[in-house]
Amino acid sequence: MKTLELLAPARTADIGIAAIDCGADAVYIAGPGFGARQAAGNSVEDVARLCAHARPFGARVYATVNTIVYEEELPQVKALVEELAAAGVDALIVQDPAVAEFARGAGMVIHASTQCAVRSADAARFTESLGYGRIVLERQMSLEEIKAVRAAVDAELEFFVHGALCVSYSGQCYLSEYLTG
Repeated sequence: MKTLELLAPARTADIGIAAIDCGADAVYIAGPGFGARQAAGNSVEDVARLCAHARPFGARVYATVNTIVYEEELPQVKALVEELAAAGVDALIVQDPAVAEFARGAGMVIHASTQCAVRSADAARFTESLGYGRIVLERQMSLEEIKAVRAAVDAELEFFVHGALCVSYSGQCYLSEYLTG
């Protein structure tokens, strides 16, 4: 049987705590760096506080480490992944294969971020073959397209039921990167 999970964004640990207190099954939050949402960074200590709050409710916490990582950033990202694992994060939402490998090495579940641009059954099958336990689909997909992906893979699927659609290309925010650095 498939189950639904009410997953809420948490810009801060306090927002995540409020979402869990209001019934969210899970929240996702950025750590101190390498998250795709501008100005949404949180300390690892705040992420740990959110994880500790979530446990008694049976809620899960997912951390976003979903930017493309440059070679000189790899040691810093690896350390962050290990810190997030120690903080109690249930899964990492990632885009870069190096981050996925670091997460696997830390014993973490990985979710393919919407930045992975999965929008077809073929792309979903490929993503699943890389070991992702969940695939976050692009926002603009129709229900029929989502059903086709569901039929093609066993991985969990996640999709947005509310939210802004990028003016450029969903999950590939090059305009935002250009405008904000």
